[in-house]
Amino acid sequence: MKIIFEVTGLSCDLALHPISPQTAEDMREKGRGIYGERYMNWWRRGKTRTFGMRINESSHIRLQVDGEDVRFNATLLYRDVYTLRQRMYLASKARYLAVLGYDDETCSFRWIWENIDHFDETKFNFVVTDWDNVLNTKGYRVLDNVFYDGKSADNEEWINPSGFTLRAPLVLDLEDVRREIRAELEGTANYTAGK
Repeated sequence: MKIIFEVTGLSCDLALHPISPQTAEDMREKGRGIYGERYMNWWRRGKTRTFGMRINESSHIRLQVDGEDVRFNATLLYRDVYTLRQRMYLASKARYLAVLGYDDETCSFRWIWENIDHFDETKFNFVVTDWDNVLNTKGYRVLDNVFYDGKSADNEEWINPSGFTLRAPLVLDLEDVRREIRAELEGTANYTAGK
């Protein structure tokens, strides 16, 4: 049995990195021009990089089993969503975070499994990253990978990429986030003390 899971829509390659105050200033000043700087090639490296397909109202999902289209329960995509947070670097010495990359390339991505004995859609496991809190955009979810019955796809196909535009770097000030958290904590403490 052959299973094909395909998503058509917008692909993206985004990375979140702690940066120095000087780099933050350079990014604000140069905008997209910063990508032309040789030392900026690191934006694709690191553990906080997401490469995948955006999952939103314009995405089209197609599931095939042995060449036949099968209806897919899209709620399965959201069983285990990993949330990327601005707060992840709060304990570090970092002052700024930067979001770099693109999220506007139209294409299709297929995950293909061969020689499957029995099909059961609940055996899918989706690696979905939620960028809402970082990008301040509701419903910003990216499908990074798909597993079936705990197995990686036997083959992956990236089909008809249209090209992309690198987004202007988004610089986040962690001090603002730290202030918000302190205010939340003080508000909770004041509420508790007033009881």
